[in-house]
Amino acid sequence: MINRKIYLIIFCLFPIFIYHCSDESSNGSSDNPIYGCTDSSSPNYDSTATENDGSCIYCNIDTTYTKVMSGTAGYDIIRSNNCSFVLSGTNGKTILMKINEVGEEIWSQTYNEINGNHWGTTLNPTVDGGYIIGGLTNVIKTDSMGILEWYYKLPYSNAHYIENIIQTFEGDYVVVGGVNGDPGTGGHNQRGQAFILRLSEGGGVQWVKRYGILNTPMDTFYGVVQADDGGFVTAGSKLHDRNFEFYNHFWVVKMNESGNIVWSHELGGNYWDEAQDIVKLSDDSYILAGKKSLSKTNLNLWIIRISASGAILWQSNHGGGNNDAGTALTITEDEDTVVATGYSRSSSGSPFNYRIWGIDADSGQLLWNKIHGGNQEDKAFGVAEGYDNGYMVIGRSYSFGSERVNWLVKTDSLGRVDN
Repeated sequence: MINRKIYLIIFCLFPIFIYHCSDESSNGSSDNPIYGCTDSSSPNYDSTATENDGSCIYCNIDTTYTKVMSGTAGYDIIRSNNCSFVLSGTNGKTILMKINEVGEEIWSQTYNEINGNHWGTTLNPTVDGGYIIGGLTNVIKTDSMGILEWYYKLPYSNAHYIENIIQTFEGDYVVVGGVNGDPGTGGHNQRGQAFILRLSEGGGVQWVKRYGILNTPMDTFYGVVQADDGGFVTAGSKLHDRNFEFYNHFWVVKMNESGNIVWSHELGGNYWDEAQDIVKLSDDSYILAGKKSLSKTNLNLWIIRISASGAILWQSNHGGGNNDAGTALTITEDEDTVVATGYSRSSSGSPFNYRIWGIDADSGQLLWNKIHGGNQEDKAFGVAEGYDNGYMVIGRSYSFGSERVNWLVKTDSLGRVDN
């Protein structure tokens, strides 16, 4: 048999066969191109590709903008892979949407097959690349494209409303929230309490524990993180004065892996104080944010850092003299700055607007704050750090549509949006 290399050399000696001088089985063949991203500066560069198919992704686009998204509200947003973000919200049912850095939709899913009311108030990633969503009383698990894998409705006659859900180190799930607590419907041994529930993959309660005062309107855990020792730290609000205004305290509870309380703090004054979100730092300390009542008419953002043992490292409050509340937190990758988002208004008769605060994570000092919105009510509920050191803020707006809309604000690193 003639050697293949000799065969190619012989044919190359004759001009009529020059076209055939390439080895068509190689990656560089014009007859057999390999499509992919050929730009080595892109994070999804494919070194085997010979033809650029337009799939190159570019991170760190330095941009700011505002954009009305599909749906009537956005409740949570997280960073995803390849310079993208995933947000959860509602259009009457839960929606899950993946977008790129400039707010363009990559895919969107709606879970109409789940009966009853539900909307995606909380969202977290799972180790298999999918997502876990809390939708009122439903836990919703999807794959990496947002396709529904399973869902589980919490099986209680008194509705257990989900405020946060995370995947644990062990791979199962922990759910926190509050039990329906309408005081006009009579007593019940669950009604009105905060709860933490451990859930198996696919649904199924391993255990549930409830805390707080029975038959209230209600005690609630709004956020949860897992501690380095396998336990959990929750952020919430707890009733302290059951007059007709139902005053509450800023509440943080450390539990072990079985839900037994290790330490807790009930903080605040005589009016409305509550913790709405919590983030964990690499030293196993925690930052919580919510609201602090300075008086009946003046609420501030309240932000606190607590050590793993429960010691308060610092606390500070920031506001504009009327009503400022923090609803969500994110921490920068270098852990220098914690960013809170929420809502604010200048007077009791003025509408709420989105507000975003940058706080020094070591001291609690205010670094910057910005307000965004229109002339109707706008409230922010979720925040994530962008790939360009800016921030993605999501919420609900009445200013930019005929009715309420899902409004996305992309800021720079100081919370600004270029006009």
